[in-house]
Amino acid sequence: MILGSAEAAIAANFVEAARVYETQPGALQLRAMNIIYETTKERGATILMPTSMVDSLNPTIALAVAGSSLSAAPVTPLKTAA
Repeated sequence: MILGSAEAAIAANFVEAARVYETQPGALQLRAMNIIYETTKERGATILMPTSMVDSLNPTIALAVAGSSLSAAPVTPLKTAA
């Protein structure tokens, strides 16, 4: 019974997260980047990703996608170390 209650609570949390990500595409991008960061912190971790996925995780693109749903204001690219 305890396990069933925990499963129901977890499912409710996933539904709420899905609603947030649906209305906030930038939040989903940030979460994806965080998952990759947390995964690669482990020693010896290797992640293979298609280039299209890597491109979609570009912070400038993520901000542009998030900004396009909120306003028509231009997005200033982030400065990167050369």
